[in-house]
Amino acid sequence: MTTNVASTPITENHHDNPQLSGEAAHRPHTLGAASFMAADELKSAMETKGREFLHAADEKAAQLKAKAEAVYADAKVRAEALRHDTEGYVRENPLTAVCIALGAGFVVGIIARR
Repeated sequence: MTTNVASTPITENHHDNPQLSGEAAHRPHTLGAASFMAADELKSAMETKGREFLHAADEKAAQLKAKAEAVYADAKVRAEALRHDTEGYVRENPLTAVCIALGAGFVVGIIARR
């Protein structure tokens, strides 16, 4: 009569179990060590991928920051040019500028009342 080693429950101290002998007695230790090694490899791979992702995110953030700074600088130059042009127009045509301002104020006032 043979007994199935796989169906035998593994006790805390499996060396006392007469059915587990030789290589089978050391298998739980080997599986545990393999599990720890696999977990360490997974942890290492995740840390590596995490660092790669962080590096890529830092590079993308630096690119976006540079682009935003360029757009901001361009908008600032355009706004300053528009301000300068507007001041020049108002100085050359003060009556027209006042009439435009009154008309714009009137339209905004009508819209605001609704």
